[in-house]
Amino acid sequence: MNKIVIIGAGSGMFSKKLICDVLTYDDMHIDAIGLVDINEHKLHVMEQVANKIVKQLGKNTVIEASTERRNVLKDAKYVINTIGVGGVELYEKDLGIPEKYGCIQNVGDIIGPGGMFRGLRAFPAILGMCKDMEELCPDAYFFNYTNPMAALCLALSKATKIKVFGFCHNVQSTALQLSAYLGTTMDHVSFWAAGINHMDWFLQYKVDGKDAYPELFEIAKDWKRIEELQKVEPDYCHYDAKVYDFVRFEIMQNFGKYVSESPFHMGEYCPYFRKNEEMIKEYKIEDRWWLRQEQGRDEYFEELEALIRENKEIPISKSFEYAPEIIHANLAGKPFRANLNVPNTGLITNLSNDSVVEVPCYADSEGIHPCYVGEIPTQLAALNTSNIVVHQMMAKAMVEKKYEYIYEGVKLDPMTAANCTLKQITSMVDELIEVNKAYLEGFK
Repeated sequence: MNKIVIIGAGSGMFSKKLICDVLTYDDMHIDAIGLVDINEHKLHVMEQVANKIVKQLGKNTVIEASTERRNVLKDAKYVINTIGVGGVELYEKDLGIPEKYGCIQNVGDIIGPGGMFRGLRAFPAILGMCKDMEELCPDAYFFNYTNPMAALCLALSKATKIKVFGFCHNVQSTALQLSAYLGTTMDHVSFWAAGINHMDWFLQYKVDGKDAYPELFEIAKDWKRIEELQKVEPDYCHYDAKVYDFVRFEIMQNFGKYVSESPFHMGEYCPYFRKNEEMIKEYKIEDRWWLRQEQGRDEYFEELEALIRENKEIPISKSFEYAPEIIHANLAGKPFRANLNVPNTGLITNLSNDSVVEVPCYADSEGIHPCYVGEIPTQLAALNTSNIVVHQMMAKAMVEKKYEYIYEGVKLDPMTAANCTLKQITSMVDELIEVNKAYLEGFK
């Protein structure tokens, strides 16, 4: 039975993309899609959206919906997780408490104090999904979209035997951004990227078979030219955010390769760019666009709700999400390559095997096959390793439930260490533990 289950299906934009994408293929059949969300109203609306998409596309896919995941997990072949835990109130504290100590995060969802506590809140729920899968659909794939990606996937690799793969947008979105910066389109581009989630390195980026790095290095020489690129940036404009790529071009100038993820994120993963408010403004990485999104109305969901209420058709278009492409490759037997998060079983030889790396993976009818990358340049491995040690402490804290690992993990975070003393970090973590007590059951 070809059944997909989406947990966190109340996320209108994301769930609608996934449903549309998997149902637009003519060479594979999806028997059922299960939708799970704890918000009954959003779940009910998305159930109607899904049924309408099925009807519009002339499919006979059965839509199941439940607030209890165990009601729909049986016989699933693919389980896609998109949940967030704690809501906007705790997210505001993830950013606000560290800021008092001089640790000014922008997004705060991968490493650092924000990433640590976001992961601690999410892990019990996600591990619970995998434990239910061990009982109800043990051979299914688990596709995780929840951040902090690498830390959660590393913790899951230690706690469950379910086949876990981490999915993110950072590689394909950055490839798209670079194509716009170079004045071309993706059908002219080829690339090879590897590293860790949110810090992949474009080891190769070619346009019409020609190395594009000489032109990228020319762009990097001129800050005015970089500033102008925000006018053609095709990804973050959907979030009402402007990307000024000073951070990533400076990383490239100093370390040799262009990095995935936005300057908002990359500025948090190293000690160089967020030392004070003046520097943050200089690099134009002060806009907390994701916090603004979380605090605002879910306008996309409201649009879908209005379409259902007015009995209008749901707009259907293909997105660049990897999960539907991987499912299609697996069911239709047509190979597809995507950068996914997987345990480092010697795939990148100069990164720790006790880590999750983001490498090219090929999917086909036989499964998902991570590619061997080998050794990456030493300086890039060093930057990755500075984050991997934090991932390791985060995973240890999640699995072993020890407070000491929380403190140590945040103290090892590069940006936090660049801005705070050890005593300040201890006090900061004390405060964050106190406001997250409800999610730290069993810690000692």
